[in-house]
Amino acid sequence: MYLERAYRQVAFVSYGNKYLSGSVDSEILDRHPLIFTHFPILRDLEYGTLLAGSASHVLNHLKIQGLDKISLHFSCELLPPLLDSKIFYFNVSEYSFCIVCHFPNQIFKVLIHVDEKPLWQEYDENNFPLQSDYNNYHESVENYVLMDISPEFTDKILADLHPISWKSFYDDYQNKVYNFEISKRYGTFPVPLTENNCYEGNLYKKEEQFPLLPFSLKRNYASNLIINAAALTHAFNVESHSKNEYAAYWHMSENEKKEFSKANQTLDELFPILLKHSANHYQDSALHTQRQLHTSFATPSKIIENSLDDSINHSNINDTENIQSDEKTSGFNWFGLIKFLWFMLWCYCALWALAYFTVHWGNIFVFAIAFLYALYKILPKSDKSI
Repeated sequence: MYLERAYRQVAFVSYGNKYLSGSVDSEILDRHPLIFTHFPILRDLEYGTLLAGSASHVLNHLKIQGLDKISLHFSCELLPPLLDSKIFYFNVSEYSFCIVCHFPNQIFKVLIHVDEKPLWQEYDENNFPLQSDYNNYHESVENYVLMDISPEFTDKILADLHPISWKSFYDDYQNKVYNFEISKRYGTFPVPLTENNCYEGNLYKKEEQFPLLPFSLKRNYASNLIINAAALTHAFNVESHSKNEYAAYWHMSENEKKEFSKANQTLDELFPILLKHSANHYQDSALHTQRQLHTSFATPSKIIENSLDDSINHSNINDTENIQSDEKTSGFNWFGLIKFLWFMLWCYCALWALAYFTVHWGNIFVFAIAFLYALYKILPKSDKSI
């Protein structure tokens, strides 16, 4: 269940930062299917009142206070496990995420996902509710509250935002997850790097799959690793499901079941880290960026030599093409004659009926027009480009 909310939070952070920078508008952010079906709302921590009713409204509300950007982090690493509120239950479990809001001067606040308590409402003397009741919308909204963070967690937040090597993470993921033969049986190894974006939604209906990361991203490590980890997680869950009595898992030996559990546990530990890195560092995961980071250093003299070699090769290619074009133009051009006759016949047939019935010399007139038209079509055009 945490994965579904985690996907929405990754989309909220990645598209939300694009919105804050002005790269996307509120329509794209609020209408993103992952966010629109469970749109985030901001509630007051003490009274439960609604402060902002959509993703863009939440960001605008915080932007007025000076919000620069948002990032994704583990809730259990930034918040104490025992948080008390008369209105909300706080989701600070091991696999839950929170969204950190970055303000100037390294001031951080956290958007934490909460569940509303069923009997929190207070009533006045006439038995009218003092606050609006949002329980009717619990299936289509996700409640967030804004909380302060202790300064002692600043280093942890900044550490999560430190640039990572996606190539190293890609190798580490493969070495740890596919260190088990059972993983290679149910997953895809080595992890292919062919996709530009990863999708969440109905895997059997392409029109109901939703991009997790912004479309501006090109072929990258993050998307391909998420696709691989999600498919392997699904395969492990289906295989070990208690109602799947025909699965091979129930016929494994004890050693195979232990290996299966270790592989599943390793994937469960790495998948949340992958999602966190994807939300915070997806821009750096493009394959061409990684290749540029590993290219050897070239001196200016070497660059000049390479450019000279390229210009010489280019001139040789042009000379070869000119020679070949001269060879092709030599001799009688049957294609040109056929092309000329075709244009002439086409124009003659097109104009014959009109001109023949309007003037007594229409046949000669049409023939002359057709001849001039065909001649015009086959004459070489002068190249005016510089």
